[in-house]
Amino acid sequence: MIQPADRIPAGNPGHVLPTEDPDAPESSDFQAIGPALRVLTLNVEGLSAAKRTLLSSLAKRQRADVICLQETHVANHVAGRYTIGGFDLITATPDAKFDRAIYVRSDITDASPISSSTFCDIIQVGGFRIANVY
Repeated sequence: MIQPADRIPAGNPGHVLPTEDPDAPESSDFQAIGPALRVLTLNVEGLSAAKRTLLSSLAKRQRADVICLQETHVANHVAGRYTIGGFDLITATPDAKFDRAIYVRSDITDASPISSSTFCDIIQVGGFRIANVY
């Protein structure tokens, strides 16, 4: 059974104060009440070098643990085309139309692929299973 990842508001719910440094992690408006992961998911419509750099910065700022991408438009496993700084590629499904990729923060060591189908990839991170569905 997957552990709950419920979160409750702490302080001023839904309001995040901007930081001076755009690459600094934002203060958290939520307090985890059990095991939790932060998942960033995005339809990127192509995974260019500029988008990979932006994703790395955004994931760092939001303290993301997992990144799920759709429409990477990487036709095959070309070295370097999937690189996102600070994250390890766990699974990638090249496809002309329905391509996906899942990354896990580099310091997380207990992540593994579970299954992959035409429209869905599933990984396990600790006690969590995460599905990237397109």
